[in-house]
Amino acid sequence: MDRIYERKLAHRLSLFIFYWGAKYPPKRSEVQFSEPLKAVVVTRPRNKAFRIYYNQAVSNNNGQLSLVSWYDGENLGLSKEPLLPLASRVYANFHGRVFRVPVFHSPPWFWVNYKNDTNGKGSQLEYDNRENHKREESSEFQEVQVIGGRDHRLLQLLAKHMNFEYVYIEAPGRTQGSLRADNEDNETFTGGIGLLQNGLADFFLGDVSLSWERRKVIEFSFFTLADSGAFATHAPRRLNEALAILRPFKADVWPYLILTIIFSGPVFYFIIAIPFKWQAENDINKQHKFYMTYIREITHIEGSIDGNRHGTQKPDAEIPKNLFDKCLWFTVQLFLKQACKELSSSYRAKFLTIVYWIAGTYVLADVYSAQLTSLFARPAREPPINTLTKLQKAMLEDGYQLFVEKESSSLEMLENGTEIFRQLYALMKLQNPLEDGYLIESVEAGIHLIADGQGNKAVLGGRETLYFNIKQYGSKNFQLSQKLYTRYSAVAVQIGCPFLDSLNDVWHTGQNDHRRI
Repeated sequence: MDRIYERKLAHRLSLFIFYWGAKYPPKRSEVQFSEPLKAVVVTRPRNKAFRIYYNQAVSNNNGQLSLVSWYDGENLGLSKEPLLPLASRVYANFHGRVFRVPVFHSPPWFWVNYKNDTNGKGSQLEYDNRENHKREESSEFQEVQVIGGRDHRLLQLLAKHMNFEYVYIEAPGRTQGSLRADNEDNETFTGGIGLLQNGLADFFLGDVSLSWERRKVIEFSFFTLADSGAFATHAPRRLNEALAILRPFKADVWPYLILTIIFSGPVFYFIIAIPFKWQAENDINKQHKFYMTYIREITHIEGSIDGNRHGTQKPDAEIPKNLFDKCLWFTVQLFLKQACKELSSSYRAKFLTIVYWIAGTYVLADVYSAQLTSLFARPAREPPINTLTKLQKAMLEDGYQLFVEKESSSLEMLENGTEIFRQLYALMKLQNPLEDGYLIESVEAGIHLIADGQGNKAVLGGRETLYFNIKQYGSKNFQLSQKLYTRYSAVAVQIGCPFLDSLNDVWHTGQNDHRRI
């Protein structure tokens, strides 16, 4: 029996059959057959007769062997069939059996009233000292008073339906539990899960999430809650109104606007100046002027043959002085809606002036005025942080700090996750010089940090838990992220628990009744 318990072979799916051979079964003081061991002892009161004793014929968990059937080779064979009673029938009624349920303060699942407000460190030390005394009475543990909660109500309904009683004991460290870092096999848990693992508790409720690491040491019932992981930050704050005049031009608009203003002047200069350059290159008036000068000299004719009445030649067309500077200033005045003088009477310049005027008046001025009016009517706010990618960017650029409840499933997700979860975990460990400075006692404490408004903070946890805790400070003051991943919570029991199937049947039947209602 010691080897069976040492190798953790006791399980509801394993049946151990012992042939005793004596007339009476062994006494309880000699051999213990307590749960989760499932054992049958066969005795031989006389030749061709056998008696079958079973340790799970009743639901009192005292390891008592009960006579469930016998065999008489000279009479009718087996007295009862099936040979062993069904577990669903045995554990449908616990007849007032008392269960030990670890618990800690975790609204909205449990509201715990601690008689003496301690930080829970002593509880962990007491738990370590009791590990070698796994089957001590419940008086060894500190009882606590639960005054309400969602899972407290669930346990009340289960107790009423399955006829059992329970006593709440304080979970070591007031946490669900996590893997011990100082353990070589890396399979020993702390907290309430550690109590179940060592057989010191029977149930564990309170948003206990399923995970692969936990499933190796405890078992879970049919899930009681399908929740999702999320994180909470402060609500998007109002942006500074001093920069409201610049806000209509967003980051993707500014480059095009600046390039338009920069190139408008040179383009206008090019439109005006290019005809002068074309005329200078193709003008043949230089040869014409040479011949006309020669004719005037030999004929002594006063005046001009080219039709100039006063005998003076029309000067060549030249680019006006400082035309480039004038074009730049002209476009600036035009975009700023200021009075400006026309630089050229050419059709090309007039057409471009009209285009600039329409762009400056209807596209920039009117749209800008409309957006500016809407911003003043409804002040702009920061973009919400509602995805892991945005949270990572905020931690890198804006100095956000991420906090998570110690020894919780959310912390396990960060520690064992991949890609962005791994990156967030690395950033979270660097945000505080103190060791484990990113851990908080509870989600409620994390929401209080955000409500204080001192710095930019985020808290990772279950969405239902976060939503409940932010309501006490006002939901409008917080921002809940999108659903990050699905997380399932259930009732945790000892591994190999014999009444887990009965618990699932009750829970599944209750859910079906709720759907019908």
